[in-house]
Amino acid sequence: MSTKSAAALPAALREATGERFVIEAARRVHRALGDTNRLDLVRRLAQSPATVTELIESTDLSQPLVSWHLRRLRSAGLVTSERAGRESIYTLRTETIAEGHALMLAALGVANPAAWVAPEAALPNAQPLVDAVRAEEE
Repeated sequence: MSTKSAAALPAALREATGERFVIEAARRVHRALGDTNRLDLVRRLAQSPATVTELIESTDLSQPLVSWHLRRLRSAGLVTSERAGRESIYTLRTETIAEGHALMLAALGVANPAAWVAPEAALPNAQPLVDAVRAEEE
């Protein structure tokens, strides 16, 4: 990384982890969210914690596929699991999504990443992206 891009990160982040690790942490979160099946699971878990059986019923994915995607989400720190008898209950860590976005914006040199992550700021600005996807599918 160049000195210029390293300077774009907040000093506390650079000193605590090094720029390379900040970017890698952000990349892992975004990569885990880069699959439509995983996004469906995240959307369902945003409503409430769920077992694999409940996730299968709400997504129409097979058990092996749900389990595989949950492992990817768990390794990125996006979900946690807790044993309940013979099943595990999965819970979404929404703070990890926000942290991943904030880290990526900081790595890109955005002055106030927290303001960009706030839904009231991000959603209106995202409309052109939504419109472009809609136009591609029509």
